[in-house]
Amino acid sequence: MTAYRAKHPELPQPRQPEDPQPAEIPAARRASPEPILEGIPFAFPATHSTPPVIPTASEPSTSAEPRMAIPLSEYRDLCHTLQTLTATQSSLAQEMSAIHAHQE
Repeated sequence: MTAYRAKHPELPQPRQPEDPQPAEIPAARRASPEPILEGIPFAFPATHSTPPVIPTASEPSTSAEPRMAIPLSEYRDLCHTLQTLTATQSSLAQEMSAIHAHQE
């Protein structure tokens, strides 16, 4: 099913999003240019034998972000890394709460 939009001057029109301006990140919050490899499993192969996966969409994307295709194996590795980082962040938050409670 295809949807068409007609312009009606009597109706309020949605604003077109402006191009986002890059935000300046304070030096204290910037990531270090040096990689931190301790405790991070290196699971990304140098070459990928899996062809890129291009998602199909029933409707065009409304996002201003451009789409890109990545190999399925890299996507799975990224999902695993995200899960690991999420679990680590949760664990650190619990430890920080325990330390804070102990200090009071």
